[in-house]
Amino acid sequence: MKLDCSLVEDLYPLYEENELKPENRRAVEEHLKECSRCRELYQKGSGFSEVSLLPEDKEEKVSKDLDDRIRLNFRLRRMKVIAVLLAAIIIVTGINRYAANREQVATLLNGMYLYCETLNGIAKDPYESSSEYLSSSIDDIIDLDNELNWLERNLFKNTSYNFFVDSEGFNEMLNSLKERKSQGLQDETDVEAIELLQKHSNTLFQHVRSEYNSFHHGYSSYFEILNIDGIGEPITKIEELAYFYNTYHKLPSEMKLLEEKELEKKIRTVFNIEEEKVELEKSHNDVPGVYRFEINGIRGEINGYSGMIFDADSSLRLNDKKTKDKKEVMEKAKQFVKKIYGNNAHFEMWRENIGGQPSIYRFRFVPLAGEYRLLFQGSEPYYIQFDAETGDSMFLAHRPMLTKEFFAKKYKAVLSTELIESKAEQVSGVKGKSVEKGIIYSTVSADYVLVHVFEGEDSFVYINAETGIVERPYVFNY
Repeated sequence: MKLDCSLVEDLYPLYEENELKPENRRAVEEHLKECSRCRELYQKGSGFSEVSLLPEDKEEKVSKDLDDRIRLNFRLRRMKVIAVLLAAIIIVTGINRYAANREQVATLLNGMYLYCETLNGIAKDPYESSSEYLSSSIDDIIDLDNELNWLERNLFKNTSYNFFVDSEGFNEMLNSLKERKSQGLQDETDVEAIELLQKHSNTLFQHVRSEYNSFHHGYSSYFEILNIDGIGEPITKIEELAYFYNTYHKLPSEMKLLEEKELEKKIRTVFNIEEEKVELEKSHNDVPGVYRFEINGIRGEINGYSGMIFDADSSLRLNDKKTKDKKEVMEKAKQFVKKIYGNNAHFEMWRENIGGQPSIYRFRFVPLAGEYRLLFQGSEPYYIQFDAETGDSMFLAHRPMLTKEFFAKKYKAVLSTELIESKAEQVSGVKGKSVEKGIIYSTVSADYVLVHVFEGEDSFVYINAETGIVERPYVFNY
């Protein structure tokens, strides 16, 4: 089949796209072999504007539309090649980054493995082990946290898990266990606490060992996803065990949350608001059993086990109008605190000046039991603020935790001063007089106790005024 130049002009784009029937395609190819002008125009890509497709006597030129269409076709083909190359580069880069990330996770799991192995060893023999060796692996665990991929990060973000045990609470638990045993105070709670610690730490170690093996198992390791729950759950259980042991000398299973109705009643009573609705929400902070609440514009937090309100903020608007009498507001502050701790609660309270804020009355207070004060390391942490104009409470802060048991107990100084001083010298190696006498919460006696405080070589020494036991002060949040 013979074709003229004008017909080839129309068919050539279809020829390039391989959309012609075989016989038409062969006809175009035969024409290109015979016609040098068409061959030069189409196959070499030159002369689109200059070469005529028609006989010279007709002096017709290739249309501009065809010229542009052919050029566009060449450009599209080049762009397709470039796009494929770019896509390949992006895919290869993504794969390499993913592989490098999984390899880094596998490497950092060495630190996690060592940490859990050490923790498991401490749990097996808590009386002879030291927790200081745990710190050597913490940096690797922090880096592991930073290397989580998007899926692992999303799973981790929706939890309150940690990748390592809170060292402060854990160390306090170990030290208290050792001190109680050395002074003949070990009880059933101590034994069961150790058993639970061994159970949770072994569960954690077995899981991390399984994760470690999965991430060091050839090419299949690249498809592994870190099991966040498997690591986080036993760590959370260890932290809860340490918290309840240190704070209440009880096991987690022995602790029961108060009913929400009881908490709501407590909140209404403290703020003297009977009809307003109380909004309660379980908090996700590091302390178990904490609820956030809101009532009549007042926001705060309450401990779900003790029913103690320890934070409150009404966010009142302050101004410089006429202020209420300081004594009147202080009396209101005392009544407010008694609503929290009960009518048997006694405090030493004084006004603290706040520079540049005349519209605020701040009152600091220290709990008293008879003639003895609750002792703190540093300044007194408890205070309450009032709007000086209205006399309404606006901020309350009393951490560490204080419970009604502090006020209910009778404290006695039974032992002689000479005996107490001799005991302190045996413990500290330093002979001296007591520098202070007061009440602390001790994890050794697991109660509020009256103590004599002595200066040791490295730290203070606390001797129980009634029993002569060496105590450990424990300052804990709600």
